[in-house]
Amino acid sequence: MSEGATVLVVEEHERDVQYLQSTLLKLGFRFELARSGREALEKVQKSPPDIILLNAFLPGIDGFYVAGRLKGEERTMVIPIIMLRGKGDSFDRVKALEAGVDDVLMKPVRAEELKSRIRSLLRNKAYHDYLKKDQEVLKKELAGKSRQLRTAFEAFSRFVPREFLKCLNKENIVDVELGDNALRFMSILFSDIRSFTQLSEKMSPQENFKFLNAYLQRMNPFIWNNRGFVDKYIGDAIMALFPYGEESALSAAVEMLKYIPIYNTHRAGYNYDPIRIGIGIHTGPVMLGTIGHEIFMQGTVISDAVNIAANVERLTKVYRVSLIVTEQVITGIKEPERFRHRFLDKIKVKGKDVPVSIYEVYEGDYPSLAELKERTRKRFERAVHAFLQGSVRQALAIFNELWKSGRADPTLEYYIKRCAYYLRYGIGRRHEQTSR
Repeated sequence: MSEGATVLVVEEHERDVQYLQSTLLKLGFRFELARSGREALEKVQKSPPDIILLNAFLPGIDGFYVAGRLKGEERTMVIPIIMLRGKGDSFDRVKALEAGVDDVLMKPVRAEELKSRIRSLLRNKAYHDYLKKDQEVLKKELAGKSRQLRTAFEAFSRFVPREFLKCLNKENIVDVELGDNALRFMSILFSDIRSFTQLSEKMSPQENFKFLNAYLQRMNPFIWNNRGFVDKYIGDAIMALFPYGEESALSAAVEMLKYIPIYNTHRAGYNYDPIRIGIGIHTGPVMLGTIGHEIFMQGTVISDAVNIAANVERLTKVYRVSLIVTEQVITGIKEPERFRHRFLDKIKVKGKDVPVSIYEVYEGDYPSLAELKERTRKRFERAVHAFLQGSVRQALAIFNELWKSGRADPTLEYYIKRCAYYLRYGIGRRHEQTSR
């Protein structure tokens, strides 16, 4: 998919230009160069590349302006942009996201990481193109039908996703019958707004509906753009299905988390409280189908995998993290370096005899927190493993050492309290916070 793709590098520093040119050519990409923001805009208008590597701090027209211009025009908005920053730069990630940047990498970029990021973004672009063609085909199919039938079909598609119909091997909503079902292997994503009850108590019913719709409208595109579809809304919660693998679900989750600071900036302008969300992902077999009565039926998903994903999402509050996934998700990732993660715990899930290993993915955290977790990952995991093996004092010593050097990580505080509880009452007693 990505072999032979054209990469436009927008960079003024000769050393970086030579390194990127050599690296991209070795990886099998076509290389083009613009040495200024103005030159980049002119080149893209004449001949759009497949992807752009853009230096954030260009003289004159900087990278943020270039990204904003390109993402603001229909012809160029689909071109993925990876922004490049130096180690010592005072970089504003929120400003980059507001400009529409798809990813950010620190120079010097490792060849394998660069290849992974480019391939991932090109896959998303290819799926965008597929969806556009799919919509054009649908329009042609409907062109010969009556206006009334066309309106009805489009209305139904707002309630039953076309992807759901495809999973049932149905072309049209009118072909669906009670009891239709299909077994599929999918990734299930649950997301939930933290402390929604307290937020909603400050709002009238009308304001609650307005807030939920504003929030959901912002979150849905991250799911659709990563080849997923929403199965249902449960108040402020979203349950989404990803038929095309774990990386699609993880990409959607990371993009959702990275957008939250931007959304909170918008909310602050209206004196609204900031929000936080928790996300849980699990991969497994699911049974999709229709239940109910011939007169009134609905699509649903039935599976242990759904229950595990929902339980994992609830644990984000316990461990004070934003994104937790199961071992099945981690082992299913073809390019694990894309999603920085650490082993978090082994948990007992209701109805399951074998404990489930869970991991925190912190790729969507604030950059400073993500970098802290990456630096301390090996020691943190060593402490967790020691705890699980019953060496609570050893684990507590490591957690305390990490806490002294980086108190920004709230999971450390949770584990320190948990260790202290077990040392006081015995490891056989369950800690009140870890009840699940």
